[in-house]
Amino acid sequence: MDNRNRSLLLLVFTGLFGIVFLTLLTSSFYGFALKKTGLGQEEKSRVYRYHYVMIIDDLDSQFWNDVYKSVREEAALHDAYVELKGKKQSSSYSMVDLMDMTIAAKADGILLQFTGEEELEDRINQAAKQKIPVVTLLNDAPASSRVSYVGVNFYQLGQEYGNQILKILPKGSEKARVLMFLHDNSVDSSQSQIFNQINNRIVTTKETAPNVKVEEIRIASGRAFEPEEMVRSVFQDALGPPDIIVCMDEVDTEAVYQAVIDYNCVGKTQVIGYYKSKAALDAVIKGTMAMTLYIDTRQMGRYSIQALTETMNGGRTNSFYSVDLQFLTRENALSFVNNQWSSDDK
Repeated sequence: MDNRNRSLLLLVFTGLFGIVFLTLLTSSFYGFALKKTGLGQEEKSRVYRYHYVMIIDDLDSQFWNDVYKSVREEAALHDAYVELKGKKQSSSYSMVDLMDMTIAAKADGILLQFTGEEELEDRINQAAKQKIPVVTLLNDAPASSRVSYVGVNFYQLGQEYGNQILKILPKGSEKARVLMFLHDNSVDSSQSQIFNQINNRIVTTKETAPNVKVEEIRIASGRAFEPEEMVRSVFQDALGPPDIIVCMDEVDTEAVYQAVIDYNCVGKTQVIGYYKSKAALDAVIKGTMAMTLYIDTRQMGRYSIQALTETMNGGRTNSFYSVDLQFLTRENALSFVNNQWSSDDK
């Protein structure tokens, strides 16, 4: 075989190898993408009647990923597929951008974590004009054209926070401080309303009114290490850390609890955490964290799809679906964990 034929044969083998390599690489990437979006083997080949989009503020949040899991499972029972869109720390897209993309794609319905971001209500109204129903999750936009809200009653939640704080206030102390972490992008009707109700509950209770001070500290959004910095400043303050700290999300809970350990404040500073991360539940069971708030994500998922399904079928849907919640304490956390395991095994 002359050199020319050898070169041609080598070129053919190189081309075939390149085709096979690119095919395997593409297949591998496609499989990875399907796994990341939560698509199982059945979902790869199934054709759904409806395409919904769920838009959240933080793709890394365990709470919202648990809600999405429930949403996806419930949607499959109603011949619908739910695509998840959201923000990451490195993302340049805003919630408004994600709404614009979803409206342009002509989704059949939208599940939206309403964050109060500027112009977001306008996008809800735009979707409604294009016959795309929007259900708001956890935070409501009652002045918009959303078809329903799935979440909690923040007035009642604030009152319940106040009741729980009264139970764990240090006994016999002349003065006590309660600090609540708020976020500057939170909707006024949610976190601020909770804070106001906590304060009202404390100041209207005869035993605590003159002795307990309820404070708030706001954490700026958009800065990756802001919670940790604010928490450290609280524990390094000349007054010392407060007697009770109330956290409103998972990141704050982790940062505060770690600071309690680092600054040797276990038993001195009580923490009311947020949601059911493994670290939070372990801390509650051990008694090193007073309690953590659990919002029923399975129920939230069911109600979200129920609201969209009723709308798509032409019927009237409830304007408000109230989701169950409970405070997990040392007395009930272990039974809660066991019940969760039992439910997951079914």
